[in-house]
Amino acid sequence: MAEWREARAVALQVMDEEAGVADSIGVRELSEEMKPLAEEVLRQPSMQRVASLVPRRWCMVEIDRLVVFQESINLRHVEKIQTSLVSDPSAQDVIDLVSCRGTHSHPTVRCTQSDGGYMFTSASNDLRFLDVVTLEPDAIQNFSPVGAASHAIVMYVGFSDNVISATRSGSRIILTNGSHRVYALRELGFCYVPCLLMDASEADVSDFLLPAAVKQDRQFYLDSPRPPLFKDYVDDRLARVVPVIRKTSVLKAKLDLQKSSVPSL
Repeated sequence: MAEWREARAVALQVMDEEAGVADSIGVRELSEEMKPLAEEVLRQPSMQRVASLVPRRWCMVEIDRLVVFQESINLRHVEKIQTSLVSDPSAQDVIDLVSCRGTHSHPTVRCTQSDGGYMFTSASNDLRFLDVVTLEPDAIQNFSPVGAASHAIVMYVGFSDNVISATRSGSRIILTNGSHRVYALRELGFCYVPCLLMDASEADVSDFLLPAAVKQDRQFYLDSPRPPLFKDYVDDRLARVVPVIRKTSVLKAKLDLQKSSVPSL
């Protein structure tokens, strides 16, 4: 409680002294070397499905003035990222990290079958159900079902297009994905980070782009004079390092088939 009261006093002081600092975040163009590499990332079909629906562009954003809503950073994960980077990364190294490509691709997913269902496990908490589609049986290669199949139901499990991304709302930029990679790059001395920036300044797209935590407390993140900023993660007066139990992400899926009869039309 004493530590909490001390940190609260510091927070109140910082909120007073740094009022408006989030509204003057620096934004720069990508280097000429990075531009073609970043544009290649957007050519992925899945990126076209989502990112092309709203105004977005690649740019370099100032790390310390990014508004953040994530309350913790996994330092073990940051260390793992850092060990995969050279001390002086090239433009290709940085873009690969920003877009989770190359040596920074997603971790292994294990699948087991039991009790009539399937269990998927991964070290990444980004593991998720992506989609369920109905396909023609001929679309499934190297598998022959018992009987004459009329349809195939396919469930996709994996990861999102895990690029470092942020959302602009007015004069503020909220980091929406990639906190650990941004932290790792900051530790290497980066002040700006390549980021896919989307614009939620218009009310009709803000609900679609803003994270749930921000939407639940818009006044705090978007209107208060001094919201939480990325640099607070490394401020010893405001942050604490604590041990936590390692966890594995688990997804469970079970197909529920029911057969009945209805009158013919």
